[in-house]
Amino acid sequence: MVEILCPHCEEEIELDDDAYGEFSCPYCDGEFEWGEKPKTRAKANAVSNSEPMNGIKAASHALHGAGGIMLIIGMFTGWLTVGGILDASPFGMKASVYGFSASVSWFELFGDGGDPVLAIFGIIFMLLAIVAIVSQITHIVFRVVNHLSDAGKLEVSMQMAYRSYQYRWHTSLTALASSVAGVVVMEIGFLIGFGGELASGFPRPSVFGILLLITLGGQFVMMNQELANE
Repeated sequence: MVEILCPHCEEEIELDDDAYGEFSCPYCDGEFEWGEKPKTRAKANAVSNSEPMNGIKAASHALHGAGGIMLIIGMFTGWLTVGGILDASPFGMKASVYGFSASVSWFELFGDGGDPVLAIFGIIFMLLAIVAIVSQITHIVFRVVNHLSDAGKLEVSMQMAYRSYQYRWHTSLTALASSVAGVVVMEIGFLIGFGGELASGFPRPSVFGILLLITLGGQFVMMNQELANE
């Protein structure tokens, strides 16, 4: 509480410390003004002053989100195919003929009757896919943190704010590069492992693999557009 003197009758009046506005004296009924207008909170200012999201940033958000979902699905989906009969996913390959199918993991190829060379290439492919998905998830986290902190809806340390802004480009590129490298490594593995036995066709990206690489490539292009506009 604060004690003030009525400007009309000079009697003492008690008001709250943060009182502001027009008041009436309980002694003489005289009206007077007191206090300072409360300042708008910094967070509210940050929200009101933040720029609306432009089309490039919105498209980049959408593509990176789609890329993350596709990479998660891709851990259990074929990225490459050989003649539509043999499909390779990060955890193994699957052969389908006349409605019958059989799957084998890369680690199982180290056993009797397996192909250890193909297994090694498959494991490298798996590791590259894991790097891609970890990088993509990290990028999405950085993107969310950067967006919310810019809008004043999230308070983070200076170090986290710096990382979320600085490493967006690197994580987006890593997801794309690791995915492309994984496809190339697996194609080489098929060619070396099977040699001239690939009579059913040349190993190539599946429809899913093509869509995945296009999405990751598109998100990296949009990431560069974002940085160019900042």
